[in-house]
Amino acid sequence: MDIHKPKPWHGWRELLKEVGTIVIGVLIALGAEQSVEWVHRQSEIGEAREAIRHELALNLAYLRSRDATRGCIERRLGEVQAILDGARLDGAFRRPGWVGRPQFWSIETLRWDAASQSGRAALLPPKEIANYGSVYTQLRLVMTEMAIEQGDWARLRSLENLQRLPSQGVYDMNLILNDARYRAWRIALITSQEFADASPLRIAEVVNPNPAPQSVCVPITATRAQGQTLSKFPFGEP
Repeated sequence: MDIHKPKPWHGWRELLKEVGTIVIGVLIALGAEQSVEWVHRQSEIGEAREAIRHELALNLAYLRSRDATRGCIERRLGEVQAILDGARLDGAFRRPGWVGRPQFWSIETLRWDAASQSGRAALLPPKEIANYGSVYTQLRLVMTEMAIEQGDWARLRSLENLQRLPSQGVYDMNLILNDARYRAWRIALITSQEFADASPLRIAEVVNPNPAPQSVCVPITATRAQGQTLSKFPFGEP
């Protein structure tokens, strides 16, 4: 086997040429590596952005479904208030056939949380991250309010089964009603802000793929059987 010994350099020119060749080779290798890293990073950014925007589109669809029943909620709160105001001192009152409940949606944050915890969200431009963060903060606030609200309406539905409503009962129900009214106001306020915050992000508008209960829009004079049917919720109403 022939072993070729390195040829000696003949002057500085050949040395610089050899060194230059090595340096250029190293720079090309580093550039290629950085290009691969850049392509990979852009792919991660694209995947994170797509996942977050898809999740937000679904959450905003939930809120639009809820917001579409705002008039029904306000009307039902007024009807319950009229019932309480009309209760007599002997406990007699006009018992509602159906009180119903507003829609409640479990807001999805899994994709945003995963992107944040994995560091992928940090790859996005700072302003875009801030906008997403603001929208998700509002979503969590809305979900908290809706959860509390459901408890208020569960208590208001007890009016369907009461035979008498004494003065203390009227007082207690008024407290519950006022809290329900406040929650509805808070949800409407936060939802409006949510839509405003999401507008610059240009999230694609999608149709809510899940059944949107119309329980609170069912007439207060409906029977329970009628309410279950008119609510159009496949799992039934509580």
